[in-house]
Amino acid sequence: MEKLINNILELIKIPSISGHQQEIAEVLDLIEHRLAPENALVRRFEFEGASTVMLLANTDGLDFDILTVGHLDVVPAEKKLFEPIIKDGKIYARGSLDMKSAVALNIEALRYAMDKDIRFGVLITTDEETTSNGIKALVKNENIKATVVFDTDAGDLYTLCDKAKHPVSVKLSATGENAHSSRPWEGVNAVMHLIDCINDLEKDFVRYEKGGRQPENIWQDTMVVTAVNSPTTYNVVPNYAEARINFRLTEKTSLEELKNELQLACDKHACSYEILLSSRGVYMDCNNPEIAAYKKIAEQVLGQPLQIRQMCGGTDARMFSDYSVIIMHSLNGNNAHGDGEYVEIDSIYKLLEIEKKYIDAFIEKQKSRK
Repeated sequence: MEKLINNILELIKIPSISGHQQEIAEVLDLIEHRLAPENALVRRFEFEGASTVMLLANTDGLDFDILTVGHLDVVPAEKKLFEPIIKDGKIYARGSLDMKSAVALNIEALRYAMDKDIRFGVLITTDEETTSNGIKALVKNENIKATVVFDTDAGDLYTLCDKAKHPVSVKLSATGENAHSSRPWEGVNAVMHLIDCINDLEKDFVRYEKGGRQPENIWQDTMVVTAVNSPTTYNVVPNYAEARINFRLTEKTSLEELKNELQLACDKHACSYEILLSSRGVYMDCNNPEIAAYKKIAEQVLGQPLQIRQMCGGTDARMFSDYSVIIMHSLNGNNAHGDGEYVEIDSIYKLLEIEKKYIDAFIEKQKSRK
């Protein structure tokens, strides 16, 4: 097990920040030439407009029984945060929790599965913190499939996530007519039309804020205005304004329903909208036989029940949500993206033990069906 921790430390020491292609190539080289199990098939996928995707597997096909999904890119940090410190049973460093430790343990799970009667793969992306273009292109261009997907970037050791929201990014625009700001009646103020449109949308998407209104639970559709801009000077009625809005949708609201709401508000206030980004949500049922089996194994290993929660953020595993069972379970730690980011070492060993036991259970179930 010391080797697993050393592998994590080696991964952390390479500052593979999103977009830093030389360092990303270096960390992928480390995996391919030093950390990958003997005889594992290692493939790299390159797509225009995307960062490299790596796949390690014990089979030469793209149809898996179990596929783990993780990423090696990290958010920017000071140089010292790429010098890991082990203290009080924790690894402190950028990427320790998000999510190089989980990638390393998934590679160990592959090592365990190498000679077993199971098709097991480890998928590693390198642009999850920015665009996720790599996994989008992979799913679009390659016929990669999996019965079960381990998403070790959601939840924690004692929390299983069953749902993740559908992120939608929108540009809202308004046009008007310039006039001197001392004679506003001679112009049409694009900023005010934009504000009116936003206010109209907030009738259906409640505004939440620290110190203000709070949701009864986090599983709510949300809308956040992330930017407002108008390229005019202080003494001119603006003839153009735009805003960026980020929506996070539950299964209660489809993309088409959101588009209808946007169109109604835009028509009413002389605005227009453009969908800049739309992915998909993950909506799993914990009564699914695969998730229930995994949950039982995890609770046996941990000696306590798992909590079931939802997550507001997105995950690369969402790209498989249409046809795979996604199990969202991760490590204990805190301060992902923060200066004090850490992962609990014991949770690394426990999650690996759970994955191994699930692999064995999956194989036994397949045998019983033959």
